[in-house]
Amino acid sequence: MNRPELKPIIIKFVVLFLLLIPAQAYSKDVTAKVAKETQIDEQVELFCSIYCIGNERKGTLKSVSIEPSKNDQYKVQGKAYFRNRQVAGSPLNRTIYDRVVIVNSEGTLNPETCKLKVDDVTVENDFQNIVTNLLESNTDVIGKVVYVPNCKSYIN
Repeated sequence: MNRPELKPIIIKFVVLFLLLIPAQAYSKDVTAKVAKETQIDEQVELFCSIYCIGNERKGTLKSVSIEPSKNDQYKVQGKAYFRNRQVAGSPLNRTIYDRVVIVNSEGTLNPETCKLKVDDVTVENDFQNIVTNLLESNTDVIGKVVYVPNCKSYIN
């Protein structure tokens, strides 16, 4: 008696399992909605215009995602890029430096109160420690609670 090959059975099981999981159980990208309906992307740009260096500096809201968490709460993650870039024009036509500082933030959203608590902020590639020093001097950032208007529209 021939035994069935396990690999196709496992693949079918995994596909069936994934199809049965509700779509809400996965992370949802809300970057475009946040940029359209809030001023966060403008605030990122403004921050970079003040603190980034170079003649081609640019602040960008890179991503915002939301996903279900425990106790009917939602985990919110955000990422912003702060590009520090100096380009020399003619006759050199060279990039002098080009570094991107990445700020990652995590928070917990209560959908009943629409309050978002900042749980953590991490900084990568902060070559001049500008963002890191600002976070250290504003120690009240982590733990801060902000109201998110119409927060349920980001969940559904």
